[in-house]
Amino acid sequence: MAKTVLLVDYDPGSIDAIRRALAGLGVHMVLATDGEAGEREFHRSLPDLTLVQDILPRKRGVELCRDLKNSAPGASHPVVLLTFVRNGGRSPRLASRCDDWIAKPFDEATLRAKILEFLPELASSSASPA
Repeated sequence: MAKTVLLVDYDPGSIDAIRRALAGLGVHMVLATDGEAGEREFHRSLPDLTLVQDILPRKRGVELCRDLKNSAPGASHPVVLLTFVRNGGRSPRLASRCDDWIAKPFDEATLRAKILEFLPELASSSASPA
C-alpha cells in the first residue's frame, strides 16, 4: 500500500522541488496550500508523513505543527517543519513540537533522505536519485 505524504505549502517552486524529491518513492502526495486547509486535510487523510512550510497563509507553520502534534492522531504521525533557521534562533523543533525540521534552502537529496528516515520502508522500493 502506498504511503501518503501531506505537503502544506503555497510556494509553486517549493512544491515542485518537493514533488521531484518524492518522485520514484512510490508515495501519494496530498497538497494543502494554507495552514487551515492543511489541518483539515491532516485529520481527513491521516498521512504517514506531513511536511509543513514555515510561512503559510491562514495559520503559521509553527502553529500548525504544534496544533497537529497536540491532537490525538498527530501524536503518532510524524510532522517535519521546512524552515529558515537564523543564527541564535530558537530551535524550530522546540517551538513547533514537530518531530524534526529541515533548514531551507535544502536540496532534493537532503529532503529525500529526511523522508526516508521517517518512512524507511520506501528505501528498498525506491530508485536512486539521478
